[in-house]
Amino acid sequence: MHKELVANKKILFSESLIPVAEIAQMPFRPKRFRFEESKEFLMSQGKNIEDFYYERFSPFSWFVYYRNFVVINIPAFNVQTLKDMNIAQAIDFETARLQSCLEKRHYESFFNLIDKRVALEAYLKLFPIIPDEEKYRLFWYNFSRLRLGLEDFKPEFINLIQKYKLPIKLPIDEQGYIEIFRGHKGTNSVSMSSSWTQDINTAIYYAHQIHAGGKVFRGKIHQEKVLASIKYRNEKEVICFPGEVKNIEEVKFINISELMPQLKKARVIDYYERYSALLRDIYFYKPCGIHGLSHTRRVLLLCLILAWMENLDKKDWDLLSLAAIYHDIGRTNDNFDPQHGRESFNKAESLKLITPELKEHEMLRFIIENHCISDHHAALSINEYRVNDPKHLLTLYKIFKDADGLDRIRINDLDVKQLRTSSAPKLLLIARELLEKIC
Repeated sequence: MHKELVANKKILFSESLIPVAEIAQMPFRPKRFRFEESKEFLMSQGKNIEDFYYERFSPFSWFVYYRNFVVINIPAFNVQTLKDMNIAQAIDFETARLQSCLEKRHYESFFNLIDKRVALEAYLKLFPIIPDEEKYRLFWYNFSRLRLGLEDFKPEFINLIQKYKLPIKLPIDEQGYIEIFRGHKGTNSVSMSSSWTQDINTAIYYAHQIHAGGKVFRGKIHQEKVLASIKYRNEKEVICFPGEVKNIEEVKFINISELMPQLKKARVIDYYERYSALLRDIYFYKPCGIHGLSHTRRVLLLCLILAWMENLDKKDWDLLSLAAIYHDIGRTNDNFDPQHGRESFNKAESLKLITPELKEHEMLRFIIENHCISDHHAALSINEYRVNDPKHLLTLYKIFKDADGLDRIRINDLDVKQLRTSSAPKLLLIARELLEKIC
């Protein structure tokens, strides 16, 4: 496949290379550049000087070896560096493993191993021999891996790739449309964007990444207009030609700065500070881990915000706050662990953080013990707890689960469809902001 089908030549690695022989003719050479001695040494190692280049766009490694899809970084071009880094041996090793994949026709392994800078050019060159059933998938894998854009290619190139399109499973409605989102910045029309996502959290992330001011948009696209659904970065990316997304509208969210005056007035922040002060490093097996102090503080604040939004009494605020600060102290790992709720409650009792005399003891026990199992199984076990109002307890339980669930954004595993209360989806942006502020 010809490189002319690539619209943006800057994404081609070879375009950034200048042969070291040309650098040797320049009056001002880079520091530690010793062409003549290095050439002689490389020849003694069976290497051709024509395979060595100066990479003008690299900020870290100025020189590279490039041949047969093999790229080896070389920080300085002199004999000492070539020897210290065992460049000849590195070339031989990398060449052998890539050629082995090609000989066995293991193209997926080949593209997993290859330096991503040359993956696109390798794909273009190997296109004629890549099996038809792998052409589509391998292209979009490299597209995602290299973080390319549809505008980097000419339309005829993409149309050619689509001839090898594989079936895509998407959550479509009765008319065959899928709901998608985009985090958008700048002055360009969002309707002309080609990269969208099925995950609203991903859209929020890109809208507010680095600098605030981005917006989140919702739209829908017919399944037949989807060029690719990319899952490699766990961003549920959807690629389409510009203009194919319909019914685009901005999604409005509450942000923490706008909400803060109300939270202070309602004493939400007072409650947060009071209960946050009860936390101790020694309660957690990994205080700085993903289930440690920061996670606990975020869940605490989210619980209180949800309790305020759902108009709960202050006694419920106290109950949810206690559940929040102790819900993960029984963890001994960061894996899926449906037993850690019971372990957390037992530990809280053994440390006398929760005592049997507490009026809400059974309600607290239910929330902590069952927060890590399914809602269905939790509801089935509620009769095992001595509570006067099971219905209200389940309401508190759902609020707590939503607060804990909202902080799953820290592991990129927040499913909005799993949220239970009407208030929780309004806090998606705040959950992202708290991840940055309480850490």
